[in-house]
This record gives sequence, C-alpha cells and structure tokens, in this order.
Amino acid sequence: MMQREDKDKIRRNRVEFTNDLEVDGVFLDHLHAVGMLNDAMLENITCCKTRREKASKILDIIPRRGPDAFGHLYDALVESDQGFLADLLRPENENKRKREDAIRVQSARSRQRYGRQISQPSDEQQNPVLQPAGSYDMVDEPKNWDDVMNTLGDIQVQSVQDDYIRRLALDNPGHVYTNLTSPRGRAVIINNQSFTGTKLTDRHGSHLDVSKLERLFRVLNYEVVVHTDLKAQEIVSKLQDESYNPLHRTSSSFILTILSHGRKGEVFGTDGDPVEIDKVQKIFSECESLLDKPKLFFIQACQGKGTDLGKIAGAGDTTEIEEKLKQFNLQPDSETADATGLDKTPSMSDILTATATVPDMVSWRNTEAGTWFISALVYSISKNAHRDELQQILTKVNNYVAKAETTKGKWKQISQVTHTLRKSFYFFPRMS
Repeated sequence: MMQREDKDKIRRNRVEFTNDLEVDGVFLDHLHAVGMLNDAMLENITCCKTRREKASKILDIIPRRGPDAFGHLYDALVESDQGFLADLLRPENENKRKREDAIRVQSARSRQRYGRQISQPSDEQQNPVLQPAGSYDMVDEPKNWDDVMNTLGDIQVQSVQDDYIRRLALDNPGHVYTNLTSPRGRAVIINNQSFTGTKLTDRHGSHLDVSKLERLFRVLNYEVVVHTDLKAQEIVSKLQDESYNPLHRTSSSFILTILSHGRKGEVFGTDGDPVEIDKVQKIFSECESLLDKPKLFFIQACQGKGTDLGKIAGAGDTTEIEEKLKQFNLQPDSETADATGLDKTPSMSDILTATATVPDMVSWRNTEAGTWFISALVYSISKNAHRDELQQILTKVNNYVAKAETTKGKWKQISQVTHTLRKSFYFFPRMS
C-alpha cells in the first residue's frame, strides 16, 4: 500500500488536481505503460464524460496501487509537462525538476536551429521547418454556441507542445514577455451584480461569468481574487491596496477583470457613481512592482447607449451560434443616464485593455449563461493559450462576439482591444 504520508499529500491537494490535471494523452499513457493502470482501469477512466471526473477517478485509484504509485504519479506529471502539479507532491524537488526541464529543452534546441535539424539541413521532408504560433488553421472553431457553453462547464487548457513556443518562453527574446513564474501573477475579478439606490438594474447572470473566469485563471496558474458588489470608492480603494500586494514583485504579469454597468470610458460602482477606466489603469502603471510587466484589463460593461443592428454580409454568413443565442433572455449592461465620458487613449506602456464593446455602444448579457464577451473570451483563451499570442486570441474573441445576435431587434455587438504592449504576450500554460 502507498505510504500514509504520500496519501495525505494527494488528499491535501485533491482540489488543485481535480481543477487542473490534464488527464488525456501523455499523463494517462505513462501510468498505463508502467502498470499503474490496467486495461480495465484505463477504460473506466476514459469512459468518464469530463476531465474533472477523469481526474477524480485517477486520484481514487492511484493510492491503492502500491508503494511505488506515488513516484509514478509524480513522474507522469513531469513527463506530461504538469510540473506545477508535480511540485505539490514533492516541493523539495522543484528546483531540481526545473533544472532538468531546462536541460532537456536545451538539448532539444541544440539539435535544432530555427526549426531545422542541423545534421541534415537539406532534408526538409525528414526535418520540416517548425511553424510559428498563429500559423495553425482554426481547428477549434466552435460549430455552434452549444460548443462554447459546454466547454465552459469543464474548462481545459492544453500544455505547450510546440517547440517554437517553448523556445520563445525559455530563450525569451526581446520581443516576448517572460511569463513563467508560479503563480504567473494575480488575477483580480470585480463583479458588480446587485445595484441598490440607483436607476441601474441588477446584472442577473454575472455570477456565471465569475465562475468561468475563476476556473480559467486558476488553470493558467494565476492567484485568483474576487470582489463582489463594490461602490465606486471601494473599487478605487481595493485596487490601490492591490497595487501594493507583495506578490507583484515576483510575478510575471497581472490581470484585472471588471464586470459591471458602464458608459464611455467608465464603469459604475454599485452606488451608481462612475470610475474612470484610465484611473484604474494608472493605479497599476504607477506600481513599481509591475514595471515592465504586462498588465491585462478585461472590461465587461457597456460603453454607451447605442445599439448596433449590423449589416447583411450574405445569407451564407448566418451560423448556429446566432440561432442558439436567440433562445436566451438578453439584457444590456448600459447606464440609464446620458453617456458623458471623454475619449481617452492609454498613455502607459505594457497595458492591454479588451472591452466588451466599442465606445458609445451597449454590450449584451445572457441572464442564463453570462455575457457574450466573457463567454467568448474564456472559450478562446482555453482553446488557444497553448499556441497563440494574446492578440491573436482576442481577434478570435472579436469574431465570436460579432456572430452573436439578440432575439428582439436583432442587435449586434463587437468587442474591442487597445494596447500599449511592447512585446508579444503568451500565457505559456503548464510551463515553468
């Protein structure tokens, strides 16, 4: 039987493993190859419908597979590039594991140069050139809105497999941000759902966005913090306190997501008072611990009261995504007063801001499944973070949001991205 101490380590970290363990592929093959899983166990695991169920099943089986099972579990995690989970089991091995990973990757790099094998540079059939990220076909393009919503129920993010992406992460040329610390950084979510004493309506369904974002950011190895129903001054105070968090000194990046009502250049506190988005960004641009580090802002809020009817691009452009969305009750995340905010362009560096809609326009919220923008954001990141740069991912988000349409009036929406990033940003999932 497995040692009690080893069983306790698995038990203490069960939540993290259930949330983050990537079961299929190398991990499962390794455990099967070393005899920790027999054919019947393997079939029992693969029959589970969700990744979470598979992970839970493995955690039930492994402690009963003898004294060597713990070591094989650790090896399987390392082999499948899930070192951040392996370190939970054997934290004393973390530095050694990272050195060995670096040596392994360096050895692979020494045999390759810009995607070609040095030994046979002319044999392109045997040694094809590695293509950079973003050259892939959109193989994960959702066929209908059910694909998006079903995926969000069990968020999975693949580990980096492409040698080109690995080189970007480990060599860190001047055009790519380093984003390899564990955790990557802090991911703060402000969710304003209930509004009292104002003309602003409650944002029903917003808690669903929070759930999606929490799961996604944790899988991406961020420390997640959620604040709910903050007044305008409380938003400013919480973010000012956040800017002094000591974790920023050792982290690689920072994420802030605000879910609220809004108008041009502003988001609202639950008391109906506005907070300028530029003011929020300035708090973190002045944070010395985040100097030269990417700061990502995702804003789910209206930017005005205007609505978009869209234009006909051809009968063949209609997809099942629009048809599915028509079944839901949709509400705008807009304000009741006139939009009086000013056009403002970020002047600070290393900032990316993605907003649910363009200036002067409303954004739409699905009361049964969350907002269009956050649903598309979580889907696109979870499907593409292992291979695509962030701006490529957000272009796909724009595409998904643009396909949506309300039932009454057939209103449309398009999200928007602005940035002052100086380098490319990758999430580098499951790399360390």
